[in-house]
Amino acid sequence: MKEFVINVSPLETRIALIEDKRLVELLIERQESRSVVGNIYKGRVDSIVPGIQAAFIDIGFEKNGFLYVSDIAGAEGTGDFDFEEGTIKPRGSSRRGRPPSIESLLKKNQHIMVQVSKDMLGTKGVRLTNYVTLPGRYVVLMPTVKHLGVSRKIGDDKERDRLRKILQSVRPPGTGLILRTAGEDKKKADFQDDVRYLSLVWNGIKDKMETARSASMLHADLNPILRIVRDMFTSDIEKMSIDDEAEYKRILEFLDQFAPSLKTRVKHYNQSRPIFDKFGIEKEIEKALNRKVYLKSGGYICIDQTEALIAIDVNTGRFTGTKHLEETVFRVNLEAAEEIARQVRLRDLGGIIVIDFIDMAIEKNKRELIKHLQACLKHDRAKTTISEISELGMIEMTRKRVKHNLIKALSQPCPYCEGGGMVRSVTTMTFDTLRRLHSLFCASKEKRVILQVHPDVARRLRTENKDMLDAIAQDFEREVAVESVSDFHIHDVKMLSAKSRQEVSAK
Repeated sequence: MKEFVINVSPLETRIALIEDKRLVELLIERQESRSVVGNIYKGRVDSIVPGIQAAFIDIGFEKNGFLYVSDIAGAEGTGDFDFEEGTIKPRGSSRRGRPPSIESLLKKNQHIMVQVSKDMLGTKGVRLTNYVTLPGRYVVLMPTVKHLGVSRKIGDDKERDRLRKILQSVRPPGTGLILRTAGEDKKKADFQDDVRYLSLVWNGIKDKMETARSASMLHADLNPILRIVRDMFTSDIEKMSIDDEAEYKRILEFLDQFAPSLKTRVKHYNQSRPIFDKFGIEKEIEKALNRKVYLKSGGYICIDQTEALIAIDVNTGRFTGTKHLEETVFRVNLEAAEEIARQVRLRDLGGIIVIDFIDMAIEKNKRELIKHLQACLKHDRAKTTISEISELGMIEMTRKRVKHNLIKALSQPCPYCEGGGMVRSVTTMTFDTLRRLHSLFCASKEKRVILQVHPDVARRLRTENKDMLDAIAQDFEREVAVESVSDFHIHDVKMLSAKSRQEVSAK
């Protein structure tokens, strides 16, 4: 069973996808940081960087977007294209050989039409493409390339051939079309309606391109709720529940035009209990922010994120299983593979992911584990690739990164550990404080010093390490008073003059 649960508030919209009563995907869009993926702009080439074959484009944002040469229509010929996450990209190199350089395609201050393919990630500006896509309910119009394609999720060869012939007959001259999964088993009239509407939208965008001033928006994609309805609300979704009456009516109006048969599956949730509480989603979100995820068997996985990659470690935990170690390990690994596939989707983890499964000796079990992981990842809309198990028992995989993952979207670096995930121990800080005090006495003539430290460090200086503190004071013939400051960071140390209570240092 699949269903959508949508929570709308003045500050943010949250859309949850539930499969078999478990949360598998979560989209959060806040008013202060709305996604601009899919929006089309008239941009100005601000600078060209031949070294990386990219251009920085001013589209009116605080930070310029960047456009790679491979994302410029005409640079890659008319090869094959993939439709992923609302954008298209050439697959492989041009049939005409090496693509031209970016300097031959763009000039500084030139105006160009671009579409956002990725939101800002960290310090990077938005990623842009010149391959414009206009998604409809059943087809995607590609005005800048001549290409016909059918969703790879439609597997029946006869159906694919039928759909290709229909696409060929409804395609506007000089454009491309990709048929979406929702178009399976649909009639020619359904596609004609889609193409007619999208062609009108494209003509409007072209007109605006001619008259608009530089660095301005030409077309905005749908809001996140209607995007989900357009892109994912298909016949395999049993229900969509939403707690906002205005958005509920907007969905029904949208479906009136594009998919009237699905209107009965949309429900307005109007109970007093918050919708995410009712469906148990709040607790699932809380768990998704934890480093450790427990498995039903008693095993667990640990998920750690670094700048370069994501590391996932599988552990047996309390699970002892049968008398045979290999069988126990195999069962935990299979269960972990299912949970990893879910967590990758839920947390929207992207980039390089390294999974350290528990070592297995039997080759057949290793092959079965890879097959199982691949099967679990088939439901993931993002593109993934999986390697074989290495000699060290690890699997490397990549997953297309489009936006901030869940932890980065809902969290910020800890000001206490500054994103390191660790702080210095009490012992380390106690010894460090004593060294600082020694340095101060070497450089300063202060006779009486007040030492302000974290309460745990103060306790150590008054008990276990009091003799070391006293020895330093006697060696330099000084007096030291220790003050405990409750709101100090464990790393904070202040040395004050007892006479003026002004801070003194060894510098």
